[in-house]
Order: sequence, then C-alpha cells, then structure tokens
Amino acid sequence: MKLRSIKIILLSGGFLVIQVNTSAIDIKETFNNIYINAKVHYGFIVPHHESITYLLEKHIPGFELEISRPAYGKHIWEQLYRYPRTGIGYFFCDYGNPEVLGQAHALYGFINIPVIKKGDNFYLLNYKISFGASYLTKKFDVRENHLNTVVGANLNVYFRLGLDTKIPLSKKLELTGEVGFSHCSNGKWRSPNYGLNVITGSLGLNYFLSNTNKEKVKLELPKSTSKNYYSIIYSAGAKVFDNLYNNYYFISSLSVDYERHLNLKRRIGIGADIFYDKSISEALAVDGELNEDIANLFKFGLHGSHTLVYNRLSMILNIGRYLYSKYTDLSLFYSRAGVRYKLTNHFLLNISLKAHNAKADFVEWGVGYIW
Repeated sequence: MKLRSIKIILLSGGFLVIQVNTSAIDIKETFNNIYINAKVHYGFIVPHHESITYLLEKHIPGFELEISRPAYGKHIWEQLYRYPRTGIGYFFCDYGNPEVLGQAHALYGFINIPVIKKGDNFYLLNYKISFGASYLTKKFDVRENHLNTVVGANLNVYFRLGLDTKIPLSKKLELTGEVGFSHCSNGKWRSPNYGLNVITGSLGLNYFLSNTNKEKVKLELPKSTSKNYYSIIYSAGAKVFDNLYNNYYFISSLSVDYERHLNLKRRIGIGADIFYDKSISEALAVDGELNEDIANLFKFGLHGSHTLVYNRLSMILNIGRYLYSKYTDLSLFYSRAGVRYKLTNHFLLNISLKAHNAKADFVEWGVGYIW
C-alpha cells in the first residue's frame, strides 16, 4: 500500500501550511522490522536526601511499553554501535506513597546498544539510554501536599540508564530482563527539586512483527580526518533558589572545550566553564537584603569530559571542580550530562543538565561553535 506523505507546519504568525510530498511512502516497509515490547517493573526509590527517607512506604511497581526498530547498517554509525535498536516508549510507575508522591508517566526516545552478542539473535548484554519528559501526578503544595519536599512541578525531565539481556524464544519472540536507574526532576525550574531516583528490575517480552530479519550491511569505515576537536558553547536558563517563593533568576554559562578523538564514536577531553548565577544573591542575603556584589555571582571551574558520538548527535558527560566560587554550600564539584546536535559542520545546539551531588542546578539551553 502506498501513501503520499503530508507535512503540516504551524508558523509563528498563525498560518497553517499543508505540504503534500510527491514521493510515495510504502506503508508495509515503514512498519516492517518492528519490535513491540512489554515489561513489568519492580524496584525502590534511592533516598539521596534524608527528607526522602521519611516518605518511603512501599516498593515500586510499574510497567513499560515500547516500539523499536533494529539497525541494519544503512549508515556507518549503526555499524559502529553494533547495530543498535532505537525507538520510543511509555513508562508508568507508582512511587509507593500515592497520597504524597503519586505516580509517574513518562514518554521518551531511546537507543539500545549491544555490548556482548552470542550468535545472530542472542544479545547477552546491552546498554540502553532513554531520555524524555515525565508527568508526576503529585507535587509539593503548601496547602494540599506539604509533605512532598521532593518535587515542585508536575512536568519533569525523564532519564534512564539500563543494562539488559535478550533471550530468543522463537524467531519472533524474545524474553528480556533488565536492571536500570531512572531520574525525574525539573532542572531547578521549581522548588523543591531533589528529584526522584529509582532503581528497578524488569521482565518482558519482545515480539517481532516481521517474518524475517534483514541482512546486516557492512560498510567501509572512513578514516577520521582530525584527531582534535574544539568547541565554545554559550547556554542560558532560569532557576529558583531553595525556598517556597519560587522567584526566578537568570543563569548562564560559557564553556570552552578541547577534546581528542579516540575513534569515530568516542572523544575525551578537558574544558573550562564560567557560570553566572543570579540566585546566589539570595543565597548570600543578609536580613532579607540581596547580595548584589557582582563578583559573588560568578563561578569558574575546570572539567574533564567524555563524549559519545552517533552521527550528528552526541551525548556528553562532564565532571568538574570550581576554582573560584564565593558560594560553596552545595559542593566544590559539579557535573553535566546532556545532548548536542550538529546543525552544520561548525554550529550546534545544546541541552544539558548541570548538577551538584546528583541534585539538579539548572538546565542549560545553548548554541555553540565547533572546529
């Protein structure tokens, strides 16, 4: 069956444009080679702050539904990552205290990458990275839910890192087992924002919609043209201080990095960060008077970096230490995790989460120049 693709574009001025593409789409091909996955979860909340401990009543049940497609080597990145599966999913869990913590609903995209493979269809060990948005049914409310000192917003970021195995039961059916860590928080957009860290194990079934697996393609890998990679990225955002007033403050960062390619998919490096954080004026306030000394609002630090590259998308992890900071109540160390997308050979978009001791500091929305 053929269907011509239709694009609907909503312009900022309010005009609706409908574009009919002249190229036809084969619906059978689009929905071929699809896995449908269903899992049941069971686990517990990791109480990374003592105020969370008092809220824990029961273990956490949950379930997950996913749709994924295996890669067959159409692009070199699929071959480099051992033909991963990519897809979208929905996750639900009950936090074990329905009156205070409620439940979580998450929608996300993911990549599932083989590490150890036994035979064509036996994936002994894989790792999975999921990223998306979550809706928590309960949040802090000074009148109706003052015991929830963990989450201050319904809408939150969702992140999960897991390890799994896939055991074939037939040509179309797999048994899956996984253990993973997930995190939900709002990136300090609302207070409180300790976030919820959860560890769960799961069992599930994968059903393959196609009758046969496509043959995997092996392409000739290109040689890396340069070992050195430089970037400068400016990011900005907003955050609240840890109180119930939810006054928003501007915060920004400027990062300069030098990285070296270990291979086509991995880089390591070092970098420097300058942060401007207006919320420090409230943190250092005396008798209600904000501290407006501009020198107190800046921080300077150095970090080490590790980057995974998948085509134009890269996943970054930084661990850093402040060399200059007037406000050190949180920590002298900071971390950053995020994704970057190359628009061109020299420009990129950045979204990352900066944190102290697994507690979010702010979400960095940025642009960068690379060479």
